[in-house]
Amino acid sequence: MGKVLALFDLHCGMKKLLLLSLFFLSSSATAQSFGPAQGFPLDPVISAAFEGDRLYLGTQGSGVYELFDGSIKPSMRFEKFNRSSIYSFFQNDTVLVPVVQGDLQAYPIEVINGYGTKYIVTADGVQVRFSDVATQASDKPSGIWRMTLGFERLNFLRMGSELVTLDQTGYELERQNFKGLIFDLAPTDYGLLLSAESGYYQWNNKNHKWNKVGSGLPIFAFDGPMARTPLGSIQVNKLLDGNWSTDDFVRLAYVRESYEEAYDIDSVADLTYTFSSSGVAVMRDSFLLYTIDGHRDLPDLRPGNYDVARIGTTLYVATPLGMYTFNNGGDPNVPYATTFNMFIDGIASTNVSGALTAPNSVGFSASVNVESNSPVLGRYKVNEGTWESWDLGGPILLEYPAPGNYNVQIQVDTRADFSASTPAQFTFTIKALWYKRPASWAIIITILAAIVVFWQRQERLRANERLDLQERLAEAELQSKRGQMNPHFLFNALDAISNFIFKNQPKDAVLYMGKLAKLMRLTLESLRSNEMILADEIDLLNKYIDLCILRYGDFTWQLDVADDLDLYDTKLPPMLVQPLVENAVQHAMRPNFASGKPGVILAQIVAKENALYVVIEDNGPGIADIETASKSHGLVIISERLALLTKKNGAPYRFELESVEKDGSILGTRVSLILPLANEY
Repeated sequence: MGKVLALFDLHCGMKKLLLLSLFFLSSSATAQSFGPAQGFPLDPVISAAFEGDRLYLGTQGSGVYELFDGSIKPSMRFEKFNRSSIYSFFQNDTVLVPVVQGDLQAYPIEVINGYGTKYIVTADGVQVRFSDVATQASDKPSGIWRMTLGFERLNFLRMGSELVTLDQTGYELERQNFKGLIFDLAPTDYGLLLSAESGYYQWNNKNHKWNKVGSGLPIFAFDGPMARTPLGSIQVNKLLDGNWSTDDFVRLAYVRESYEEAYDIDSVADLTYTFSSSGVAVMRDSFLLYTIDGHRDLPDLRPGNYDVARIGTTLYVATPLGMYTFNNGGDPNVPYATTFNMFIDGIASTNVSGALTAPNSVGFSASVNVESNSPVLGRYKVNEGTWESWDLGGPILLEYPAPGNYNVQIQVDTRADFSASTPAQFTFTIKALWYKRPASWAIIITILAAIVVFWQRQERLRANERLDLQERLAEAELQSKRGQMNPHFLFNALDAISNFIFKNQPKDAVLYMGKLAKLMRLTLESLRSNEMILADEIDLLNKYIDLCILRYGDFTWQLDVADDLDLYDTKLPPMLVQPLVENAVQHAMRPNFASGKPGVILAQIVAKENALYVVIEDNGPGIADIETASKSHGLVIISERLALLTKKNGAPYRFELESVEKDGSILGTRVSLILPLANEY
């Protein structure tokens, strides 16, 4: 679904602008590929369907995804299927319905939309193939001969040593492989003859077959009644009869047809096809219509012989690198939806029926939807002037336009002759500046008197804006600190997965990745909001502990929540508690395992003194130096984040770190997180 957005403005003073070549490359909708980087699902895609302007992908186990506006995302429309396997889709009246039972489809899975664009789904992603790109019929050196035999028009396509015969509708009449190279094919006094390394063949028009009629010297080319061979030119009838001697050969200088700026030139009906290093220029009466080049998957051209033929609705292009076909006679797909808008002083305007009073600038934008690999071209015309080319990505500005009437015509197309599009017209009038009128001078004094009042008001507005900016900066810094928590946890999780792989424990690695995916999904959902409910926080902690036990071994985990706390009404900032539990696992449980000591983490969540207390206590080796421990990376981020929350909400957010001691011995570590309950996070 290619989409091109172009913005340009009209130049004033009717000056001649820089003339751009009409045949230029502009922003174009090229064939696209959507893989994991664009959101392609991790679970296998087992079905696909197109509805409206969206491609829907059915996965094995994670519901429906949709491709829209350049990215793939889980479909909100089919959210209730997010844990289902979607084997296919069917159309119920006008509604697309997922099917949750059936057989798996083999790759590739192909879907074609209403514009003929093909979406090819494989295990690695989605490939988009527009309907006007080339299809490679053969990768062998190719050629085309077009012959009229009696009342029948035939097309002979050479692809390496294979010759395919088609009628004018594209129906295949005969296909034959010849030993060695095929040299030439031409009408002679002996009928239609073909020369190849294996001999000479005559076309039987009744049964559409090639019959061998002789062999001997290779015939490189037929030149009317003569045949060109390695020994020189000789009459065709003598060569076929076999009644010849060396005296029958004539040495003729052969001059290969060449062109100054092209490799080859061919024609079909009233169209001329010029082959050069930049592609194939399709022209009519020396006027460029469009080009066929690498944008449409035609390979880079090199010197050699080229042929074209339009057979039915298909254009065949024979090159030294193979045979290529194009639908719709080779014409590029044209834009199917184009929207033009007018801008006055940079602001979109829908009503330009009246006069415009001295605008600083007038501009236009074109939003073009086209499913084509061909470049999108543009042109414009002002009043009765000539058409001017413009690059859809480049600006043309009318600054301080002179008074007068304007009629601007704008046109975009994939064809250089713009025959497939209708120009959009904008008619408007520019009036002179009001202050240049004599009656306007009386107003100036009043305006000057109001400037002082206006300036004072602006100063007050600027002061308010500065305060608002300070608040936004504080919020942005807070969001940054929250964003640093998730990578800190993710690095530890990835380290765990690599550890399983290093120990040759693939099943544990896969199990760990599955649990990690569920935990990361919950974590990412929590980061989208400034707060999360206590029930979700508890669910996240329990999932994280499951991962830790799977990685390090079993230990005791106990979480006590006060009965008077409503799990679904109590809210707290996300990604604050989990890093503290992670610290307890890393700095208490792991040392315990190393020394053979059982591990215990106790967590308690209570409300008192209008604050939420989250206390996490472990039986690890404790902390010898509290001040040094408080400067660890994870705790520093938490401390900075709590400071930002305090600044933002005007209420104290803090945490306390202490060792659990008894009779002078350190029995573990206790961390207390104190969060005020009366504020929004």
